[in-house]
Order: sequence, then structure tokens, then C-alpha cells
Amino acid sequence: MIITDNMEFNYRVYRSDTIVKNYESMLAEIQQGLFVFDQEFVNKDSTWSYKFYNTFCLTAPSLYFHKLLTELKGIIREYAGHDRPLWMQSWINRHMPKEVLDWHDHIWPFHGYISIDPKLSKTVFEDYSINNKIGNIYIGPGHRKHKVEVLETFYTPRITLGFDVTDQPGPPSGRFSLIPI
Repeated sequence: MIITDNMEFNYRVYRSDTIVKNYESMLAEIQQGLFVFDQEFVNKDSTWSYKFYNTFCLTAPSLYFHKLLTELKGIIREYAGHDRPLWMQSWINRHMPKEVLDWHDHIWPFHGYISIDPKLSKTVFEDYSINNKIGNIYIGPGHRKHKVEVLETFYTPRITLGFDVTDQPGPPSGRFSLIPI
């Protein structure tokens, strides 16, 4: 369900019933996935290791994340506005208040994020901001500088899933993270 369709800045925010209805179970499965990640990628950060895994592979064979991926594929297809091939990478952002992401952008045609446990925070872009809520899925153009602002301190990690999408085919890129959608 679309909750924001901003034509001026060409972004949308959707509400995922899958996340809202299954929040605690999905958060537990993310924690299990992160435990596996930490065993395989010792002393690596799940955000900055985005080229080497995909959230939806890490959480397989979870039914909740299968439903979320199906939902996300529909959102991406709707936003892209075409039926040509698309590829997506997705990673888990796990941050405490002093670790949230500062100004950065993504060199992909489309970028988005999924709020699993966003705490009281907002994502600030240069021209607009998004108040993060459990179950929100943001999608917009890549190449937009943004950062996270903490609105109230928290004591367990803030969990979001980032994703990038390309519709530009090419030779294999050495990324283990891209999956066709």
C-alpha cells in the first residue's frame, strides 16, 4: 500500500503489512541471519560488506522474508515502470545511535530501504526527509545524498534493509549480492 507518492521528488513510501504483522518474528530472523553473517564474515560490518551477500539469501528459507521479497519485487517493478530485466542487491544496516549513516549516496538507478526496527529516526535527503516507521519501504532514484538522524536515543541496534536496483545489463561484476528480480 502506498502511503506517500511524491511526484515532485519522484519517490514513494509503501507500508508493508508483512513487516507490521510479523515484526517480532522478522526481527528474530534478522538476528539469526546476522549471527550467521558474523560467523562467516568475522569482524566485518553487514552494511559495508554489501557486495558479498544479499539479505534475502541470508534469511532463506524464511517464509516471512519470502513474502517480503515478493512484496518488494512488486514495488520495484511498479516504480521502475517497465518489465525489462532488473537486478537487486540488499544488505542489513545494524547501527547504534553513534553509528548511523552520515551523508552518502548510491550509484544505482534506484535505491531504497526497508524499516524493520528503525527506532525513532528519520532519513534526511537534501530536499526532503522521511520519518521512519516499522514496515515502511522507501524507493526513489539513486544518486541522492542522504543521512540518518536519530530523534531519540536507543539501546538496541537500529535495523533497516538497504537495497539498490539496476536495469542496466552487463558482464558479471564480481558482486555476490546482485539477484535477478
